[in-house]
Amino acid sequence: MLAPMYNFNKRNLRIHSCILRINYDLDDLRALCALDHHGSFNRAADALCITASALSRRVAKLESALGGRLVERTTRRMTFTALGISLLQRAHALVDSLDECMVDTARVAQGSEGSITIGCLASVAYAQYPQALHAFRQRYPDVRVFLRDDNSARVRSMILEREVDFGVTSLWEPCSELATQGIADDAYVATMPASHPLASRRRLRWRELSACRLLGFKPGSATRQQVDTALAAEDIHLDWFDEVAQLSSMMALLGAGAFVTVLPGLLAPAFPALVSIPLVGPRLTRKIYLARRRERSLSLPAGLMWEEIAKAVGQFRMMR
Repeated sequence: MLAPMYNFNKRNLRIHSCILRINYDLDDLRALCALDHHGSFNRAADALCITASALSRRVAKLESALGGRLVERTTRRMTFTALGISLLQRAHALVDSLDECMVDTARVAQGSEGSITIGCLASVAYAQYPQALHAFRQRYPDVRVFLRDDNSARVRSMILEREVDFGVTSLWEPCSELATQGIADDAYVATMPASHPLASRRRLRWRELSACRLLGFKPGSATRQQVDTALAAEDIHLDWFDEVAQLSSMMALLGAGAFVTVLPGLLAPAFPALVSIPLVGPRLTRKIYLARRRERSLSLPAGLMWEEIAKAVGQFRMMR
C-alpha cells in the first residue's frame, strides 16, 4: 500500500476542513495581491488585463468567502483593513511560491530542464545508445539523462521497482505489469579477426565453431544461458576456452583482435576491424524490447528518448 503523500496531523486536518468550507478562487487572491502591489484599482486591473469593476468584484467575492472586510474603499482612496493586511503578509509569499512551483513543473514537463533515467542492456548501451542520445540532445539539450546499463534481468527489475522511467531489455517471459514494444530480433554472430580461416565465410553453422577456442561470457550470463541451452538441444558443444564476466572486459580483449567469440548482432558495429558472420543451424536470436510499467506514463523527453532508441536499433537492422 502506498504511503500518503501528505501527513494529515490534527492541525493539518483542522486547516483542511476549513479550506473545504471556504470556497475561494486563486484568481480572487491574486487580485488582492495585485491591488496591494499597484496601490489602486485602475493600475491593478490594467496589470491583470481586466476592468476595475471586475477587479472590485473579485475582491468582494474573496471578502464574502472569508466573511470579513479586506479593503476600505471610498471615492478618493483605498486602504486595507487589519484583516486584509494580515492576509497579505502571508499571501504574497504563498502565491509567488505557487507560481514558481508551477513554472518549474511546466519546464520539467516540457523538457526545458529535469532528468530521465533509463535502464539499458549493456550491448545496446554500447552500440546504439550514443546515436539515440545525440538525436535526443537536438530537441532537449538541458534535460539530464542517467543511463543505468546492466544485464537483462537487472534492467527488468529496475523497471518493475520503478527505479527507471523505462528500460531496454530482453524479456524471458511476459509480464502483465509491463507495457512493451519489440524493437529487434537480435541474431547471434561469430566475431573474429579478418585473418582467421573462417573469416571469409558468408555464414557459419554452430558446429563449425566446435573446433575453435572461443572467448565467451561466464556461464551464468544471459547470453551463455540462452546459447548453451539452445545448442544442447541440438547436441552441439562449444569450447568456451576463455571467459569474462563483464562486457567491458570482452570489448578490451576483442579490441586486441586475437580472439574468436559469439556476440549479439547488435554489438557487431562496435568492432569495425573484426569480421562478424551470421550463425545458422540453428539461428538463435534474442528479442529486444522497450519496456515500462503499464501505469507509468512517459514525460515528453522520456517519450522522445524511447522513440530515438527504437529508431537507432531499427536503423541497425536495416543495415544488416
